[in-house]
Amino acid sequence: MLHGLGVRVPSPAQKTQAAMEIIKDNIDKLNAEVVIKLKEDDYKSNVEKVLRDYQKKARINGFRPGKVPMGVIQKMYGESILVSEVNKMISKSLYEYLHENKIEVLGTPLPKSKETEKVNWKTQKDFEFTYEMGLSPEINIKLANEKISKHSVANDLKLTEKYIEYLQKRFGTQKEVEISEIDDLIYGTLVELDESNEPKDGGISKQDVPIAPNTVEDNEAKKLFLGKKVGESIVVDPKKIANNPTVIASMLGINKDLAENFTSMLSFTITKISRLSEAVLNQEFYNNVYGKDVIKSDSDFNKKASEEAHKMIMAEGEKKFNNDVIKKALERTKVPLPNEFLKRWLISSNEKPITMEQVDSEYDGFAKNTRWQLIKNQIVKENELKVSEEELVNEAKNFVKNQYAQYGQLQIGEKELADIASKIVSNEEERKSILERLYEFKVVEYLKSILKIKEVDVSYDEFVKLANQEDKKSESAFAKFFKSGFKKKS
Repeated sequence: MLHGLGVRVPSPAQKTQAAMEIIKDNIDKLNAEVVIKLKEDDYKSNVEKVLRDYQKKARINGFRPGKVPMGVIQKMYGESILVSEVNKMISKSLYEYLHENKIEVLGTPLPKSKETEKVNWKTQKDFEFTYEMGLSPEINIKLANEKISKHSVANDLKLTEKYIEYLQKRFGTQKEVEISEIDDLIYGTLVELDESNEPKDGGISKQDVPIAPNTVEDNEAKKLFLGKKVGESIVVDPKKIANNPTVIASMLGINKDLAENFTSMLSFTITKISRLSEAVLNQEFYNNVYGKDVIKSDSDFNKKASEEAHKMIMAEGEKKFNNDVIKKALERTKVPLPNEFLKRWLISSNEKPITMEQVDSEYDGFAKNTRWQLIKNQIVKENELKVSEEELVNEAKNFVKNQYAQYGQLQIGEKELADIASKIVSNEEERKSILERLYEFKVVEYLKSILKIKEVDVSYDEFVKLANQEDKKSESAFAKFFKSGFKKKS
């Protein structure tokens, strides 16, 4: 988690009001060190208090409760209590120092490990610790009247045809076939392999895993799934099926953190091959899509499909425009980062051990997200953007409605809706996520208000070409589908 956006750096040698001495030394505009010096008088009373508490509660053979000699307590617990209390004091004092002096940092300060290793807790009375800090950069946002294009799809017959094809597939039927093809859905059992390509002892095993060859990202891996029969097995690298930890986590039934560091090969034994047969355009199909007798003719269906297709493409266009606005903000705003510090911080703060090579491979994406977070917070601060409690609750209600709609439940009672929304916003993590979305929406809307927007009408084919250049991680199902029709299949 990154802390602090925007920075005001005090003079190079400030001290806190606390008894201990804290000195800050600026290395450059993005990096600094803080030296914390503790004398015995700074921590002695705290340590003695904790020792007395231990003495009162200690249960040691040979001594009555509460009567254990302090020397015994000191010998048994003294060093660990000293370490704990000194660390508490350092953490608290450092946080207060940053807060009081309005020093905004990225990540959290890191202790210099070599100095920490030299500490002799048994003999030392005075201590000195140095912490490295990555400072949040000063940001000057100048985006007023910057030019940006907004692409809109004109009324296009090809879009309607593609949407009808989408509905035919959505309401089509599945049948089992003998030999796999590119558009099939292949089910199988995944087994984690060891270095000898044998099933790994205690490794991951999951049955009925569906894989669609046309979504496999690596072309060579994709070919492994084609022309196969039930019972055949293939060995595949999961990162070549999808180079996305979230997808891999879902496929293997593990959490995202494990998926990010998963390096084993997998055996995939085919148990079923399913092929979609598109629904036929007739009254039964119309009833399935829109309800009994809502659509009574081919012309009514074509008109309805055209309206829905263009409504959906408008939503995709708005999503693309929002991404373009963010891209413009990142391109036109200089946001330098203390990159080397942040890389070390990522390694130290990760719950599981990671290497610098792993950090380097994903750092560009992390840096981009960090830069956008800094820009967002600066805009929120400068323009005093706020999210009201009412907006928060309404957003939670919309989330609930969308979730219900995915399962065909279009109606939900107002009281039930309010109760669920209330539970969502009372959950700290959920509340934080919704707030983040609402603030991002407000920031993007603000940027739209100051940018110079040029409306550009494009054909469906042109929009597909533009959309194919976007990041695919947050695409809707429809977005993926309408673009897939214009990709060459291999």
